[in-house]
Amino acid sequence: MATATTQSDGTPGQQPVSTQPPPETMQFPNTRHFQGFFAPSRIEADVYDLEVEGRIPPELNGAFYRAAADTQYPPRFANDVYINGDGMIHMVRFDNGHADLKTRYVRTQRFQLERQARKALFGAYRNPYTDDPSVAGIDDGNANTAIIWHAGKLLALKEAALPYELDPATLETKGVYDFSGQIPGRTFTAHPKHDPRTGELIAFAYNASGLPDKQIHIHEISADGKVTRSQTFEVPYSSMVHDWLVTRDHFVFTISPMVADPEQLKREEQYFVWDPNRETYVAIIPRDEGVSGIRWFRSEQLLETHTLNAWTDGDTLVGDHFVTKSGWFSQFPKTTVGLLPEQPPFLHRWTFDLTQGAAHWDDATDTYRSEQLLASPGDMPRVDPRVLMEKNRHSWVGGMHPDLPMPEFGPMGPPFNSIIHRDESTGATAIWAGGEHAAPEEPVFVPKSADADEGEGYLLALVGRRDQMRHDLVILDALDVAAGPIATVKIPFRLRYGFHGTWVPGSELGR
Repeated sequence: MATATTQSDGTPGQQPVSTQPPPETMQFPNTRHFQGFFAPSRIEADVYDLEVEGRIPPELNGAFYRAAADTQYPPRFANDVYINGDGMIHMVRFDNGHADLKTRYVRTQRFQLERQARKALFGAYRNPYTDDPSVAGIDDGNANTAIIWHAGKLLALKEAALPYELDPATLETKGVYDFSGQIPGRTFTAHPKHDPRTGELIAFAYNASGLPDKQIHIHEISADGKVTRSQTFEVPYSSMVHDWLVTRDHFVFTISPMVADPEQLKREEQYFVWDPNRETYVAIIPRDEGVSGIRWFRSEQLLETHTLNAWTDGDTLVGDHFVTKSGWFSQFPKTTVGLLPEQPPFLHRWTFDLTQGAAHWDDATDTYRSEQLLASPGDMPRVDPRVLMEKNRHSWVGGMHPDLPMPEFGPMGPPFNSIIHRDESTGATAIWAGGEHAAPEEPVFVPKSADADEGEGYLLALVGRRDQMRHDLVILDALDVAAGPIATVKIPFRLRYGFHGTWVPGSELGR
């Protein structure tokens, strides 16, 4: 470094000249995933007594949690996907008519290393060949997709990694949680299912080695957190398996041609690639018999996005879920045949005859009956969790109603422009829309009481106020969403759009 000097009149002479390279620019890419309302927020905050329009129902005593992908540092690749961001948890604690907000990053190993380096070290989504050499072999889990409560533990989930445990009051990160060493491998689904009869958590994992493979692992976890059974089966190819259907008697997996290839990852940064030359299959596994009783069915080419509910009635299995006839091109645009248009997901009911099906996918010829349940597209569906795995009457979804203004993002993801309630007994639907600049996210159902009838409760949903660059949390009567919010909890800044949330009663939080 050159030496600084001063002239006799006190003015600067020659100034120091650094021989070190300038710091990397702290600037996010100029893409739709990183600018405007979708830009990273990166705000960790405590806001007590949020402003409330209306009146919070007194029986709402507990915490609303949701997970978001809030990228900490500019990514190593400008075309980085939205779902690759660092896990940020948002909590609104309700108590005696008051609402307090807390937001915290999950201190994953990835987060801590990048915070120390003050830059991104991990590369493209799930692709270790794109990482900085300094983090070679280190798990890249970012805990950004879903958050659940099980066996008295708050767990942040990402299907590419094991859960992280958080303190439910402070959101302090306690560390990776592998159910006391009972879950082998490196991955765990973001969509486990709670069995309301037994309190069990039913989960699966795919690509558990950290690279694409053809194994899917099923884990059954007791109400007190003990793994009671783990089993593995093989699928035709390494597929994105984001969600699944579970009844009291069966597991249902849709194997779709969003394909991952370990050799391709060495040449291409994109993890999943849509291959329209592949077949789509459905695997149905009896819970009591296990994978030895697997039956395979054929399907038209599609991708399952999120599931609503499923039940078994004798030799008939019924599953309601959102499916699309394209890949997830807003996140993974490259395909084996060039660029293709992305199609939105629609709610369908599949009905299977369980006396059919083949023992191996190569021999599968039987199909299923499919019925579309909603005219307009949507996603992020919910039922009253007390009726999971049995036939439900009420359901709620994030809607993309064609007669309402549709915010930009992509056909297969938030934001939505409405929340839709569907009554199975009549087929009738009711819609709430918050206005031209309001974009609601996934609804979370909260029963009015433990013994309330199905659907008798509230919906909680975060709503992006795009014209005001901030969020609200609305509270709707679940059986009368069209009446609009009972209360609107005003958040004074913008959160980053998130994915999945949950409700934990105050009685389970210890206060």
